[in-house]
Amino acid sequence: MNEIGTNIKALRREKRMSQEQLAQALHVTRQTVSAWERGVALPGLDTLKEIALALEAEPERLLYGGRGERKVRYRPVSDWPVVLGLLALFYVMVFWVIPLFMPFVVGTLSDTAILLGGQLFLTLVIGVVYCLLRDEIRNQDFYASQRDAPPDGEE
Repeated sequence: MNEIGTNIKALRREKRMSQEQLAQALHVTRQTVSAWERGVALPGLDTLKEIALALEAEPERLLYGGRGERKVRYRPVSDWPVVLGLLALFYVMVFWVIPLFMPFVVGTLSDTAILLGGQLFLTLVIGVVYCLLRDEIRNQDFYASQRDAPPDGEE
């Protein structure tokens, strides 16, 4: 939380303002500005907007520092729940659902093998598509920032 205070102080010094000048612009006391900068107190959201206007900076720069740009991180997606879920689904299909309909299936063992293989293949395809879609949805901000970013070496 002290990071906001540090950012306020850095921006104030960058604008060559004293605590008193910033306090007058925000209609607060100098002690309030000092408390923000030391991390003893935090300004409210409305006050952050006013501070940003007084310091001619983006509110994000007060929160995150630097140029006000928050780097979007890639959040890896764990596939273990999907793998275990598909394994359980396959078990239920092979040992509970399929045997219920076996008396109604007329054919040879090869037909049954094709049926089981097809269900296994379909289960795996559904699992892979689910993982890909979940990754795309969860990290859509990351992918969007990658598309908008200039290529390496260009600014």
